[in-house]
Amino acid sequence: MPLYEYKAYNRQGKGIDGIIDAPSRKSAYEKLKKQGCFPYEVAEDKGSHPVARTFSVSRDNLAFSLTQLATLLSAGMTLTAAIDSLVMQVEDKGLSRAFARLRSQIAEGKSLAKAMEGDKIFPPLLVRMIESGESVGNLELILERYADFLEKESGAVKKIIGALVYPAVIMTASFGLIFFILTYVAPTLVEVFEGFNKKLPFITAVIIALGTFLKKYVILIAILIAGAVFVYLRYVPRRIKDTIKARLPLVGRAYRYLVLSRWARTLGMLHGGGVTLLKALETARGVVDNVVFEEELKTVEKSVEKGQSLSLALSRLTFFPPLLIQMVETGQQSGELEKMMNVVANFYEKEMDRRLSVFFQLLEPLLILVLGVVVGFVVISILLPIFEINRLVR
Repeated sequence: MPLYEYKAYNRQGKGIDGIIDAPSRKSAYEKLKKQGCFPYEVAEDKGSHPVARTFSVSRDNLAFSLTQLATLLSAGMTLTAAIDSLVMQVEDKGLSRAFARLRSQIAEGKSLAKAMEGDKIFPPLLVRMIESGESVGNLELILERYADFLEKESGAVKKIIGALVYPAVIMTASFGLIFFILTYVAPTLVEVFEGFNKKLPFITAVIIALGTFLKKYVILIAILIAGAVFVYLRYVPRRIKDTIKARLPLVGRAYRYLVLSRWARTLGMLHGGGVTLLKALETARGVVDNVVFEEELKTVEKSVEKGQSLSLALSRLTFFPPLLIQMVETGQQSGELEKMMNVVANFYEKEMDRRLSVFFQLLEPLLILVLGVVVGFVVISILLPIFEINRLVR
């Protein structure tokens, strides 16, 4: 059923807007009037077409909405009424439209998982978990678990971005200062020095030549750098890029820990939610986002499908550390695989935080030292002819 965006006045004369599902524009008008609204603008929502469902929402917004949905369902509301409430409450327009589409499809007889499956705004992992939750009757728990998963994912990303802000600001400011000195301050000194018929000091001449080159070819240099980045992102095989990320000095191990924690948490969440181990492995592979790791996981899935235990299948691979394999074996023997996977995920998240913390603690003073030396060298090379001018004037 199509969706329509509307603007209307309520009985109190207050302006309102929203989304409503109806067979036609005329039906949308009539439906709004029955609800006590006086619409003055109704237009079909372009986001209701499948080709338009390619946008995404932030993890935080989706997690908050799913928590709200779980709370409403736990309070005894029907699924349709709970989603209808979300449509009115969610501030994010894209997410509000997505829930409106869900409500429309559920009203037509589809399950929540099937309705979500046709909308790219909802991740495949969520769809698989909702499908499991509906089959065993614990939908509220599944929604809460996935919301918690999203919040932890969002927290990890924010930590990394937050740690990168300070070094990025320092580098940008330093390079900006160096560029200004080389391209604007240094050429002025050349004109002054030439008036005294004196030869510039060697370092100053080198710095001024570099500044002249940068000023003349800055656009070309920027194009070459952008082209190199484009070639790397577009044409370098994904396998090579993922291998580089995993083998970077200092941060490579932290990246591997991030991958392992995401995989372990997802696997535990799915298996604990009633998804079979094989389907849980297949879905958890989708959140890894690393080709090398994914290829190893495919061999694990084939081994488990043939009847091997998960711990034995993992022990034959190089990517998985012994600790993770031991915890998987313990979880299988005790029947608490979900608990063990959460323990593993928490452990590797802490290890990732610790390694990143050490890396950034080393990076900041090292960055300041290197940039200080570079800036100091440039400043001294500029000051040398100034001292020489003062000596000549005297």
